[in-house]
Amino acid sequence: MPPLLRAAGYVPAYNNAPSTTVRYRGTDHTVQTMISLAKGPRGEQSSKVRRHTEQIIKNVRPKDYSSEVIAISKWWGNAGRYTRDPKHVELVKDPERMVDDSAMGIVLLDCDEFGLAIGSGCLVIGAEVNFVTVGFQPRLRGMPREHTHVFARSRDPRTKIWYVLDPVAGRRTDRMLSRVKQYSIFDMDGGVKHYG
Repeated sequence: MPPLLRAAGYVPAYNNAPSTTVRYRGTDHTVQTMISLAKGPRGEQSSKVRRHTEQIIKNVRPKDYSSEVIAISKWWGNAGRYTRDPKHVELVKDPERMVDDSAMGIVLLDCDEFGLAIGSGCLVIGAEVNFVTVGFQPRLRGMPREHTHVFARSRDPRTKIWYVLDPVAGRRTDRMLSRVKQYSIFDMDGGVKHYG
């Protein structure tokens, strides 16, 4: 019989961490939660999130804003493992919890948490950030939007180029974007800037 999980490095302290769990109410509700957490006391206002992000970008040339946001995205992409939410519950870990989890070597995230971790990291260094939800099926006339994926994007203040920061799609980001049939772009004030 194989040894029990706890013998293989189970960490009880990992279980004592805040997160939000609510019945899934659609992508708009999830994004509003992401925005609130990203801008809140355990997100953009957190010195822990700021110092974590400083470590990620410390070797990037000063004022190379594109490389900073790409470094943040790549770091979280390498640190995290994609794991789906519970079947009927929307689980969203706050940014400080994800930083703490990364220090413990246990970072299991879904697309909204990857987006939130990256978006918060970008916000704490003054970058412009949006969250984007996408659907891969055409929207039928008279039917609501059906979005199944969310990611962060950030704009370089000099070149005005938007960078898609999506470790879930990773190297297949261009392919993922080519399959998008409907989308909504949310600014950090919670409004939908654009949709299609």
